[in-house]
Amino acid sequence: MSNIDYNKFLDLLTRKEEFKIDKEYQELIERERKFLEELKTANEIFDKRTLMNLFNLLVGKHLTEYIGIINSGKEAVVIKARKGKFYRAVKVYRVATCDFKTMSKYIQGDPRFHLRKSSRRMIIHAWVEKEFRNLKRASEIINAPKARVRRENILVMDFVGYRGVPAPKLKEVEVDWNRFYKIIEESMIKLYQEGELVHGDLSEYNILVKDDEPVFIDFSQSVVIQHPLANPLLIRDCINITNFFKRKGVNCNYRELYKKITNKDINPVDEGLLKQGIL
Repeated sequence: MSNIDYNKFLDLLTRKEEFKIDKEYQELIERERKFLEELKTANEIFDKRTLMNLFNLLVGKHLTEYIGIINSGKEAVVIKARKGKFYRAVKVYRVATCDFKTMSKYIQGDPRFHLRKSSRRMIIHAWVEKEFRNLKRASEIINAPKARVRRENILVMDFVGYRGVPAPKLKEVEVDWNRFYKIIEESMIKLYQEGELVHGDLSEYNILVKDDEPVFIDFSQSVVIQHPLANPLLIRDCINITNFFKRKGVNCNYRELYKKITNKDINPVDEGLLKQGIL
């Protein structure tokens, strides 16, 4: 570097770095503006803290961009996003409209959680943490999306679909029903016996079909088998699944399915709790 003034070289390097940083900052600002505008156009209203967490997922490079809304409900919105060439599903719980009383009931019986505070926001954060852990556990043993990141009331997971197009629900397709019932039965057994989990809201609406295989989704209500509501929830799952497959001509029975999963007969007390509508 004898022919170059060293101080000028450092000054040039610094200006280049400043330009690069400034360019990256401007790109972030533009992405934030575009993101907020898209949400406004879609008529989705989130509180400021949620918006900042959504944007920080971009800044932290957990996501590359938000693409659009897949599904919007009273309690949560699911947004399609990308992380490089991979698609992600971003589930955002609405802090203002979530049924935190029901959430609290499912969390408080879970030995993994010990809530000292019962504020709405704290309960929702625990709910997302529970779903994150459930997905982590389930995806290791059955066909379910992997959980990637959670931020307070936001959960990022793998997108289930084809080139950005969501996979159809089980109720929307025609498949080999006997084969699918067998796969789902085996998955429920694995989930219970190996993962020590009960899905808790299993039906033809929460099973997607990709590559001619069932994919279990939505583990927000899932509980560990030690939870006081685990057995009634499993009975409900068995009833929902067998009722659907019966309509498709499959010979199945919810009591037999329950016994295959647990190696026990249904306890009348647990079935009574279900019939009382406490879930």
